[in-house]
Amino acid sequence: MGHNEDLRRYIHSATETFGTHYGSSRNNSLRLGIYDEAELQLCDFLQTESALVVSSGMWAGQLLMKVIENISQRDPDITRIIYHYAPGVHPALWGNAFHRNNGDWSEWAMQTVRKINATEPDVAHIICTDAVGSPIVRAFDFTLFNAIQNPVNAWFVIDESHSLGVIGANGNGVVECIDSGLLDNTIFVSSLNKALGIPAGAIWGSESVVETVRKSPWYAGASPPAPAYMHAMKMLLEQDKYEIARVALLDNIAYFNRIVESIGLFDFIPGYPVFCSSNPALFNHLLANGIMASCFPYPSPADAPVTRIAISSLHQKEDLDRLAEVCKQFIA
Repeated sequence: MGHNEDLRRYIHSATETFGTHYGSSRNNSLRLGIYDEAELQLCDFLQTESALVVSSGMWAGQLLMKVIENISQRDPDITRIIYHYAPGVHPALWGNAFHRNNGDWSEWAMQTVRKINATEPDVAHIICTDAVGSPIVRAFDFTLFNAIQNPVNAWFVIDESHSLGVIGANGNGVVECIDSGLLDNTIFVSSLNKALGIPAGAIWGSESVVETVRKSPWYAGASPPAPAYMHAMKMLLEQDKYEIARVALLDNIAYFNRIVESIGLFDFIPGYPVFCSSNPALFNHLLANGIMASCFPYPSPADAPVTRIAISSLHQKEDLDRLAEVCKQFIA
């Protein structure tokens, strides 16, 4: 989306109106209506009660983690809180009592359900996970959590940064995978700067949850994203420009998948634009052939690097043919 002509045009015209940034609190006496308008449009896209835009995806996660205990302790009978961190969860969701978990996601989910069902009803549980595995791409089965016997005290925090705009019937993420009995206590955070191309972050869920975040001092003390980008996002959502780009992206994913699936080089999931390899030599081979992939240790410097190839809606079939050719040369 960074090269999308509609996005560029909307940003340029909005900069003439709003300037280059808004370096104040959104709780100030001077308030720009474009933020509320963009959030309403985002709610319509996400099919959610309420949404809040902030300066980045990282801050969206950390802001929520600063107030999550206030949210989960609204029931006066709650006496303590237990955190459950998924394997590979993004640092945006690292909060109190965080510990690394390097196990299998499905086994972690089933174990978490068993722990929750075995605890007393005066315990609140905060479950933190990404929507899609990263850096190695993995699809997660959220139906495993349907076995929670008393979901009223179980709070889900899901980072949609790598799924928003791509996964879901219209690109609105994994919300369709969450059971209706769990959805009231599910809070989503995301960067808007992946598929949507907007340098900002968002938090969404029930109105009461979002209002708790909105009233926090950490929200009041931080400047919002540039208003020109909020105008651009609003217009792109209103005019279904994202859906047009998403259709092109899905076509490119299917095309590239067909021409490389037989070589067995990549980890990938159907309909998802990232193809991963743990082979340390692949990145240098691609680079030597004029192709820049992503490759760095994640989430800590001690982790093994993973080569990630991201397909976009801008890629032409000739680009994908060349990429496939170079990958096949590597295997040979």
